[in-house]
Amino acid sequence: MKRLHLILALISVAPLLTFLSISGPALAQDPPGTAVISGCKGGSSVRGFKKPGLEISAYAHFSCGSSVFVWNATPKTALVQQGTTVAYVPAKYIFDPGTSRRASPAAVRTFLQAIAEGLSSADGSAVSVRRRLVQSCLAMRGCRAEMWSHLAWTRVERANEEAESFESTLRLFANGVYYNALVVPPPVRFKDRALPSLASPMLILDGPGLSLAVGDHSCYALGSNGKWFAAGATAGQPAAAIQ
Repeated sequence: MKRLHLILALISVAPLLTFLSISGPALAQDPPGTAVISGCKGGSSVRGFKKPGLEISAYAHFSCGSSVFVWNATPKTALVQQGTTVAYVPAKYIFDPGTSRRASPAAVRTFLQAIAEGLSSADGSAVSVRRRLVQSCLAMRGCRAEMWSHLAWTRVERANEEAESFESTLRLFANGVYYNALVVPPPVRFKDRALPSLASPMLILDGPGLSLAVGDHSCYALGSNGKWFAAGATAGQPAAAIQ
């Protein structure tokens, strides 16, 4: 535990370890939340895609009238999650045309998909989810994973290279943006906010416009009001653990 406290102290003061305070402005966005697929015929479905642009083949389908968790959106597309499926859908099926919110990079959809699949696994632990994140990054063109080792960032070539200890610090680089992944045991404060009260270790995934706490089959997002709330597939579950 002393070693962990030392590492957290170094994170807050060492210029080389700036991975928990990304430079540059964060994406302005409204808090995510649940919504209903509408504006379509009953019994039909809405197509979902892996990228926000136009695609010929649909990646997923969402039934008209079903509930989804909306991460963010533009007037044209929305990034939604239903169970373990994360995809972009036309915003007209969720929002009014006047809605204006900024979309996350396509890499975020891949990361959210990996988190959803990791949480739905038998393990569902923070370490297991982080391993899936690394796997998804290595499989994605232009994404790389790096581990902090011996006072330098070392590129991860295989998913099993990342250590399972709490002290192992990783970051993912995609579309010119760094997303930091740190597994920590409770109780720990993040961005001067107490993490949700879970007994098991948690994975902190942090990047511009995205701050998540993941672990024990649960996912929480840090809202603009500074409070954690259940997100994604866990949004409909009781939020007694949120502080």
